Amino acid sequence: MTGRSRVGVALVAGLLGFAAQAAAQIPGMPLFTNPRYGTGLRVHADIGQPKDAGTTIGDQTVAQVGASLALGPIGVNANVGTNFNRARDIGAGGSYDLSDSFTGSALAQLRVAGGGRNNLSLSVFGGASMEVTGAQVALGTQDIAYPKFASFPVGAALGLRIPLGLTSLNVWGAGRYVFSKYVNCPATDPSFGGFTLTGLSTMCDDTAKDMRWAVGADLPILGILSIRAAYDSGKIEDVTVNFWGIGASIGIGGMR
Repeated sequence: MTGRSRVGVALVAGLLGFAAQAAAQIPGMPLFTNPRYGTGLRVHADIGQPKDAGTTIGDQTVAQVGASLALGPIGVNANVGTNFNRARDIGAGGSYDLSDSFTGSALAQLRVAGGGRNNLSLSVFGGASMEVTGAQVALGTQDIAYPKFASFPVGAALGLRIPLGLTSLNVWGAGRYVFSKYVNCPATDPSFGGFTLTGLSTMCDDTAKDMRWAVGADLPILGILSIRAAYDSGKIEDVTVNFWGIGASIGIGGMR
């Protein structure tokens, strides 16, 4: 057995029990879908965590960074997020392990009513997110395809601008339907060095469908800085899960 094969056998053996745990990943954060936006480019950073975890940053805290671009009624944004403590540890030189995960997401919005001088705004939106775990990266080095978890939210958001003199407070609420499933499943359960990853070929068979809602507020400051917060609730695989999140953005335009 070659050195590569020995490493691969040890890796696959260690992952035989990991596949069954893949659905229990780090929770996400609120989906920010304020429908009141204007032409501009912004970058943002947010932290969030489950309501039950309280307000202290800990093992369940998630961080995300991203950018948004708006051209008239069309807005798009992209984010990448992961566990806050693990990102800090890895950034400080810590090792990346099989249980670590990163999630990339993209969202597109189309404002269909309001905006501008109208204090009400209505938009529809749709997007996609995909999670990449340390297990998937490790198996990829052994030429083994490993299913990836993806979610596809579709919904609508209603916003209200409240003038406050030199600035304004934008409050919003949104409802969405979320389709979630595993993608990139192999046609048959892969084997390596005598080990079989049982069940990988059937992980893509089912699609979960959940209803969720979110409310939030954005406070633009001089058109450059904006502070935002949101609360997100609803079902995830028949269990009610609640998240809160806060963040800030900076850029040119993009907020009204």
